[in-house]
Amino acid sequence: MSDKYKGRVTIPTDATFIDGTKKYIKMWGADAIRDCDGVSLPKGAKDIFGCDVYKAYFIVREDREYAKKHPEYFQNVAVTTERKLALSSTLDIDLFEDIFKESLEVNLERKEHFWQVYDRTLGIEVKDWEYLGNNIVRIRNTIPYHEYTVNFFARNIWDPVQVYNYFSNDWKDVPHDLDIDPIYEEALNHMLERMEKWCIDNPDITVVRFTTFFYNFFIIYKNGKTQSHWDWHTYAMSASPKMFDEFKKEFGYEVTLEDIVTAGTYASRFEIPSETTRKYIDMVQRKCCAWAKMFVDIVHKYGKKAMMFDGDHRIGTEPYNPYFPSIGLDAVVGAPHSGPYIRLLSDMTGIKYKEGRLNPYFFPNECPSDELGVQYLKNNYQSERRALLKKPIDRIGFGGYLKLADTYPSFCKLIKEVCDEFREIRENVDESGSFNFVKVAIISYWGKQNSWMFNGNFTDDTKPETAGYGTLFNAICAEPVDVSFISFDDVISNKILLNSFDVLINTGLSGTSFQGDYYWKNEILLTKIREYVRNGGGFVGIGDPSGYLFQGKYFQLGDILGVEKENGFTYSKNKFFDNINPVHWITDGLDMSRVRFSPRPGTIYPQGATVLYCSINANDPTQNTVQGGNTFLAVNEYGKGRSIYCSGLFDSHEAFRLVYKMLLWAAGKEGEYKKALSSNPVVDCYYYEKKNAYALLNNVSTTQKTIFYDIEGKEKEMTLEGYAIKWIKIEG
Repeated sequence: MSDKYKGRVTIPTDATFIDGTKKYIKMWGADAIRDCDGVSLPKGAKDIFGCDVYKAYFIVREDREYAKKHPEYFQNVAVTTERKLALSSTLDIDLFEDIFKESLEVNLERKEHFWQVYDRTLGIEVKDWEYLGNNIVRIRNTIPYHEYTVNFFARNIWDPVQVYNYFSNDWKDVPHDLDIDPIYEEALNHMLERMEKWCIDNPDITVVRFTTFFYNFFIIYKNGKTQSHWDWHTYAMSASPKMFDEFKKEFGYEVTLEDIVTAGTYASRFEIPSETTRKYIDMVQRKCCAWAKMFVDIVHKYGKKAMMFDGDHRIGTEPYNPYFPSIGLDAVVGAPHSGPYIRLLSDMTGIKYKEGRLNPYFFPNECPSDELGVQYLKNNYQSERRALLKKPIDRIGFGGYLKLADTYPSFCKLIKEVCDEFREIRENVDESGSFNFVKVAIISYWGKQNSWMFNGNFTDDTKPETAGYGTLFNAICAEPVDVSFISFDDVISNKILLNSFDVLINTGLSGTSFQGDYYWKNEILLTKIREYVRNGGGFVGIGDPSGYLFQGKYFQLGDILGVEKENGFTYSKNKFFDNINPVHWITDGLDMSRVRFSPRPGTIYPQGATVLYCSINANDPTQNTVQGGNTFLAVNEYGKGRSIYCSGLFDSHEAFRLVYKMLLWAAGKEGEYKKALSSNPVVDCYYYEKKNAYALLNNVSTTQKTIFYDIEGKEKEMTLEGYAIKWIKIEG
């Protein structure tokens, strides 16, 4: 087999499917095999298959016998109950109402010290309560028609990820995994000793795949199959009486359960955390990264590579936290569904290589048939390869049960095509990626720590509420744009200077950490952005940019944007849409009938901006102009700089091209447009400066014609077959 058709691919195996594994190693050109939950590697796998062998290693969840002997080391979770209405002076609350009781149990350790009861109607803690046993808390002297909750610690008695796998795959007799906590020194030392022994006992394992390290992202189950909470970023499963003691020891005051559960939001990444919550997050990150390094050092001691799966027990070791590079990992593997997740992986630093476990996994619930498997993989890969050509990862792979995939011939054929094309991309594109014409910064509370996040629970989130914001990221993950993620504090403290970017972007659901909320009344931040734009910078706002009601004004940078939002107090103010002109460089040459704007976030009206697209009310004959409506797209000039307001966009190739033109115009770089470009928005163009080469990517199944512009603007007509990649090498 030619090297061109081999390598950079990891596939699952099974001790009972050795010949089948050999078949797919050859068919797909795999050079590494891995195990998966519910199956085992065959003994001597390295010699049998002649390739790298990945083995999942569970630090906290797999040592069941030790965990059973030491329930005092079980992990905990910070929980708050749903709100209950008091109808008399006494209220009983069942702590586990609507909670899967096989997964958690009440932790009574120092409950009088740590547990909290809140009158949520008043927003105050109340002290007159007692635990009756059998998961019941009785609150006395309640106020009728007030709502109450209880914050408490629960012990984690069944690993939450295994719960998912157990019911998704209809396991019957698999023993339950129990999570133990490294916050206890004795437990940590035991885990380290076990790691050392494991490395000695497994000489043929070449890559240890930590799945993941210590604390799981936040999952609470209503029953075995249904979750009531699922959040990749919340720290509630790192909380414990011992961790709270560590906080007090370091900072000199108490962190409380309320700091973690935050009235039921669980300090989600949508929320700007309190100072105490942020300190807690930082402390957990420091501890987890220091512990993780201990395990990685052991792996390296025995000549193996250390890989982290970006999922499961990822809390505290997230790849963009400031302490992550200190771990010393060789690799990170994630499970992308989209282009932005590919960029989340490819932009990571502090590791040697990045791997993407493509979806669907070969699980019955994710891949229930040949036809659906093909559809799912094809849909995901169409988005992913746009980003791979922009800035590739190093490897791809698959997970699940290879026996299941073996029953789907069309699916297996498509996997071969994907593997071959991925190797072709990596042969032609190095990790530096393609050329960029514009440099942008996306500003939020979290900055770099939440790179490639767009208001979702995770990077690939596609909830309807956030879809209008996701198009920005689906566009720039593949466009010739250099993307940075910066925080408000970076700008306020001068850690990052705005004039190092062509365009600043603010986007996100109003009131969230992504959009900024109360940061938009910080006069230092506002002054710096105004100065930056007035001196020639660009500003693009999507949704509710700079939105915070203060001093009678909602868009605090409305002077830059040239628009304002009706805040409910100014209905008496006339809103004149007297400068509507859809003819503009940004929209020129685009089929705008294929562009759908988000109707949110409300009544946005111009105050100096030129409106390109809007919905409008009837003409007012007394004013001889349109009075009232909602702006979808508007442009404005501010000193030497430019701004754009957009309500939000839904995915289409024309919308992606519109985003690129918006950024170029805001940066004052219209002259760069017809360079390294395809005139057809359905066809993406990439320029690789080091190789003086290009790639054209047809994103649809039908043949497409386009005019290709090279880096100097010279043009040539091209035709691409459906889904084709055309490589163009310029000699000389």
